[in-house]
Order: sequence, then structure tokens, then C-alpha cells
Amino acid sequence: MKKYSDKKKSALICCILGIGLLIMFSISGNVPNRVNLTNIEGNIDWVKATGKRGDTLRFKFQKNDTHLVYHSIGGQISKAHSALAKNGGLISILYDQTDSHSPPFDENSYHTIYELILDGVTVRSHEVLVEKYAANSRLAGWMGLGCLFFSGLFLLADSKKKNAN
Repeated sequence: MKKYSDKKKSALICCILGIGLLIMFSISGNVPNRVNLTNIEGNIDWVKATGKRGDTLRFKFQKNDTHLVYHSIGGQISKAHSALAKNGGLISILYDQTDSHSPPFDENSYHTIYELILDGVTVRSHEVLVEKYAANSRLAGWMGLGCLFFSGLFLLADSKKKNAN
């Protein structure tokens, strides 16, 4: 059996990564239309910054068992955190009731929010978050294409090495 060269291994890894990123590009970044989102309004029971850099906010409203999350993709984490943590602030959010996820080591299901309003003032609008998610998705697509490009370069370098021998 023929032994793979380092360049072939690198090409295979780049190719797999590239295809994975392109698949992620094709299925991510789709934010539901405003009319398909559910609104919750009230006071926040608790808010918790999670993730390696504390840039994901998990929270829950008082008198409502729905667990929600503001992802770092939305940007302006400190502004969103301040709004959610404000004592007595009337918060209004939009979220997709049909889509949730459960993070590792957490028994709750979380719904992503797509708009955040504090006391009638928009903190993060639906339109801004739509653009943030789309930009993140485009980045994954470009990275996937880049990985496939480098995979081709590795294969080309490997074939040139074979032809030289």
C-alpha cells in the first residue's frame, strides 16, 4: 500500500474543512422574517455571560420558562448585557419559537433572539442582526473556498514533486 505524503494529507484535511465550511455556509445565516418570530416582553429574571470570552448571553424572563440566548455574532455584547441586566428595565425580544438548541452540560433548550429592545429603545434591531448573521455565513463560505483552493495547491505541489522524481 502506498504511503500518503504530507502534502496529500494536508490537501485532504483542507478539502474536508472546505467542504464542511461550504455546507455550513449553505445552511447558516438564515434569520426568520419578523412575522415568523415570537415576541416576549417583560422583566429579566437572570442573565449569564457564557463562552470562553463571556460573549454569549443566556437569559430568562420572569414568569416565563423560555430560555433565550444572544449570540456573539450579534455584536455589541456589553451593550446587550447592560440592557438585559438593567434592574426594572422592560425588555422586548423576538425569537424563533420553532428553533432551539441545548448547549453541552446544560439541561435547558435555548432559543436565539433576533431583536432586543429596552424600555422602547432598540438595542439591537432585527435588521442589524439579519446582516450580522448573513456576514458570518458569507465568511464561512469564503473560508471554505479558500480551504479548497489551498487543497488544490497542495495537490499541485505534490504532483510536481512526483514529476520531478
